[in-house]
Amino acid sequence: MDYKVIIQKRAELEIEEAIFYYNNLQNNLGKRFLLDYENQLNTLNSFPFFEIKYNEIRVLRFNKFPYSIHFSIDENEKTVYILAITSNYQDPNITRIKF
Repeated sequence: MDYKVIIQKRAELEIEEAIFYYNNLQNNLGKRFLLDYENQLNTLNSFPFFEIKYNEIRVLRFNKFPYSIHFSIDENEKTVYILAITSNYQDPNITRIKF
């Protein structure tokens, strides 16, 4: 059974930030990042049961980019809530860009 995927506003902004970053590195690299993200969304839609990392939050790494999706699952509602998209190289002490 497919799961509904709901993306929190924070995660949407983090995706936009990463696409902007990669597009500034190389033409069409942001598009490739977005395709990797969309592939992971399809995975979550069909099978979201990845290892719980902390406080019922699960983490799914992108296939080609150094990013991870942090999400929770409501099994009763068959819903995946994407909470954050983070760089695996991110320093938590650095202030994020605000849109």
